[in-house]
Amino acid sequence: MLRLIKRTTSSRRGLTLPELIVAMSVMALLAFVISMIYFSVLKIHREHAWRLPPYDEATRAVDRLCNELRQAMLIETHAADWIVVVVPEKDANRDNILTLTAEGYVLSQGDHVAFYLSDDTGTIGAEGNCLWKAVQPQGATGFTPSVKVAENIHPELNPTDPNTGLPRDMFTYWPDETRLWGVEVWCTSTATVGQETRTQTAHSEAYLRNL
Repeated sequence: MLRLIKRTTSSRRGLTLPELIVAMSVMALLAFVISMIYFSVLKIHREHAWRLPPYDEATRAVDRLCNELRQAMLIETHAADWIVVVVPEKDANRDNILTLTAEGYVLSQGDHVAFYLSDDTGTIGAEGNCLWKAVQPQGATGFTPSVKVAENIHPELNPTDPNTGLPRDMFTYWPDETRLWGVEVWCTSTATVGQETRTQTAHSEAYLRNL
């Protein structure tokens, strides 16, 4: 009976120092692994989340520009950071109007549409990093800003053009048969994410609809 009591008493002893050290080491290792997983997931989330609107203005700008340029029938004029196109004339049903010429039916010219950088007001000629769309209706004499396409657009941050050593132009017009009268578009935007400035560049090409 005495022996049984001794065994029971000894079975209730506390953790020894080596056992405590091992337990703390295991807990520290688990905490380290969990923290590494947490920060890895957080980093991946931040890397992808900032590319969604309103952060990824570059992709939104390029998508909008290319969709609009594909509807144009000709390029009126252009420069490194602005472009003016002519879109086909529409009838009451929003269908393109065709004109019969000696060479056959061709699209009739309609409104002029400009894409350019300006400030928050959209004033043509003002300096800023907002990309605007302005429309000059057929028969009118001036452009009216209609849509702010994107903000925080910085052409000076575009990738370097190997031919010039300078940042690539926002708009490059290729009026030749090989490129099918295409317009190459480059946009770089900035955003502050977690107190860190990020840049995002988007690039695409658009081809005029009547060629």
